[in-house]
Amino acid sequence: SSGINAEYGQAGLVEGKCQVHIGKRFKNLETIITPRTALLFPGRDAVNCGDVDRGSYDTLICVDGTWPQARRLYQKNPELHRLPKVMLGPSERRSVYLIHTQPTDMHLSSLESVGRALEQLEGIEGLEERLVRPLKEMVRTQFKFGALAHGTQAEARIVRKLEVKQGYKDLTVAPKLHDFDYDSF
Repeated sequence: SSGINAEYGQAGLVEGKCQVHIGKRFKNLETIITPRTALLFPGRDAVNCGDVDRGSYDTLICVDGTWPQARRLYQKNPELHRLPKVMLGPSERRSVYLIHTQPTDMHLSSLESVGRALEQLEGIEGLEERLVRPLKEMVRTQFKFGALAHGTQAEARIVRKLEVKQGYKDLTVAPKLHDFDYDSF
């Protein structure tokens, strides 16, 4: 998924504005870190992107991966610890990456997160939608071939508890959104 997110991200941004660095330990971070670099990563010391003055940062680093992978990457790269952190505030908008089970309805894919963060930090109206459009098309295509929309892990726990009470033994099936309108997605 990281490669797909990176390609989609590059496709939606001005050429040369998106760099992708692949690995687990980055020894060359000092080549991209400037005094105006921020890390998109939640935490107690992170500032909501919507509260940051436009133009405060010229570089945004996003750690792409599952949450456990992102935390490990952060831990293995102490240069990231010194960066100011920005994060996304609450939103009514759920992830369009519905073929993947998100931890909660507040979680987004890396691509969606970067799009929303840049839209807020740079004031570029519609950027998130432009970046997410190919991801949404991929999800639509998956639906056409039988993929089902997933709920969140929190919703899955509720469903699985009910299934256990009702005697179902196959608990390996990912939670599905039972009332999802595939035609309007």
